[in-house]
Amino acid sequence: MSWKAKICVLNTWSQRACVWSGALFASLFFLGFGLIAGYIPPPAPARPAADVASFYRDNANVIRTGMILSMYALVFFVPFTASISVQLKRIEGEHTPLTYAQLGIGCTLPVAFFPALYYFQVAAYRPDRAQEAIQTLNDMGWLPFTGIIYAIFVQNLVIGVAVLADQRTQPVYPRWYGYFCLWTALLYCPASLDVFFKEGPLAWNGLFSWWLSLVAFFAWIVVTVVVTLRAIGTQLPDHGAEARPVDSANAPTALPPLGIRRTT
Repeated sequence: MSWKAKICVLNTWSQRACVWSGALFASLFFLGFGLIAGYIPPPAPARPAADVASFYRDNANVIRTGMILSMYALVFFVPFTASISVQLKRIEGEHTPLTYAQLGIGCTLPVAFFPALYYFQVAAYRPDRAQEAIQTLNDMGWLPFTGIIYAIFVQNLVIGVAVLADQRTQPVYPRWYGYFCLWTALLYCPASLDVFFKEGPLAWNGLFSWWLSLVAFFAWIVVTVVVTLRAIGTQLPDHGAEARPVDSANAPTALPPLGIRRTT
């Protein structure tokens, strides 16, 4: 195997590993945040301060453990974002503003959610503090955790626009995926209104603010993993052709530049 072919195999392997990091992110985050810490389903915003404090006092260690695992999980979203940008670059070619926009926006997701998770950690760090103080920290965690959808909203928009702009006969991503990204972006929007409500579908535990965003986001992760793995597979024939040596005897003669007549 030539060195070009070896590089091709290594590059394809690394891309697929980055794609699967998206599934690893989703799995670890669900394990840490949902199963260990017990934050799925989320508590009601209208819950009394005494009940909030009791939750943190009774579950301080499991909350700490769950948040640590969740923060490790968040970092795996970055290589997942990078794998998407590689495919968007194939669409855009030499000048790639949407590729870099998607990469930059996607990398902000861990940065945006780390503070919210640390507010939960702080609440569990001193569970003997006043009930109102624990309730305040709990609010400071849940409101941004549910409501900070702005980066993922724009990320999905950018991906959708890039996919729909691909006019080749065999597009990198299927066109339906572009529309899917635009729809998921819109489904996140109601969550940004959680600061106005303590009860109902727009509260942080409500149908629109929590469950709709949660289902839309994790459905987007699953679909993106599948279509990106397929997109990587379409690179293999091209890379294989680049790795094969050219037979100079049978190689086609290059066409002359336009406007220059070949003479014999």
